[in-house]
Amino acid sequence: PAPAADAGAPSEPQVPAEPPPRFKIAGGFVQQFDTGLNSGGNYAASRAYGAFSSRTRLTENMNLDIGLGYEFDHYEFHGTAIGLGSTLNTEALSVVPRFTVALDRHWAVGGAPILQVAGESEADAGKTITGGGLANFRYAFDEEHVLGLGVLAKGLLGSGVLVVPAPLVDWHVGNGFRISNIRGPEANPFVGLEAVQDLDGGFEAAFGGAWEFRQARLDDSGADANWIFQESNTSIYGRVAWRPTNALRLDFVAGSALYSRVKTLDGGGSTMTSTGANPGLLLGAFVSLKF
Repeated sequence: PAPAADAGAPSEPQVPAEPPPRFKIAGGFVQQFDTGLNSGGNYAASRAYGAFSSRTRLTENMNLDIGLGYEFDHYEFHGTAIGLGSTLNTEALSVVPRFTVALDRHWAVGGAPILQVAGESEADAGKTITGGGLANFRYAFDEEHVLGLGVLAKGLLGSGVLVVPAPLVDWHVGNGFRISNIRGPEANPFVGLEAVQDLDGGFEAAFGGAWEFRQARLDDSGADANWIFQESNTSIYGRVAWRPTNALRLDFVAGSALYSRVKTLDGGGSTMTSTGANPGLLLGAFVSLKF
């Protein structure tokens, strides 16, 4: 309750609280530098990211977040025997409407259908579509200590389903240090766990590791018509973030892609070629704006 005003004092004008941001727009770029393939030759990848999200309060205890994510990957191959040309350009667009329901001041549950299209520009559009869903729950001990668990299930191009556990961790240990997997950049491709330290001047430093998985349908002509390109790796990285204002955020990332594997699959999802890769240097930058 507000304190009682003095009888003889003029009333103070009431300043309305600033509404929380409803929209976020973000982008980023990561360069994975040239690295050798175990089967011979080498490859490099340049990746651009874009993201947009909006939040709508449907009821007092339910929010709807609409998320759009875009990724463009440019690959260069030299002296390889994986059945592809010297370059490959793929695009992926994801749509994720996510519902979150607060059951009380501690418990919340959420769910989201997922729709994605991924492939080369000349791929058969109907064969680039996959779908899936995410379900999770979380428990907030307080604003600084949150744990949760979920599961992501997503169809694969060709055939099969990818099922991945999706834990949620945001735990403040003390003195500005926390363990978290939700503090990364908005357009962040790394879905992993970070150790994060707050610094003076709106800066923070983090070190983390993450697993990445990509698929894209190839063009519908040529000897590899409607084949599938697949890439996976585990990345470790350091990150520095700067927030010059409450609305603007800049992130810089440096790390290494480990345990990379590049595959080509036929139209039904059977492996045609597969090879591992040596560790490769990663450098990237991200920017996000909320309003």
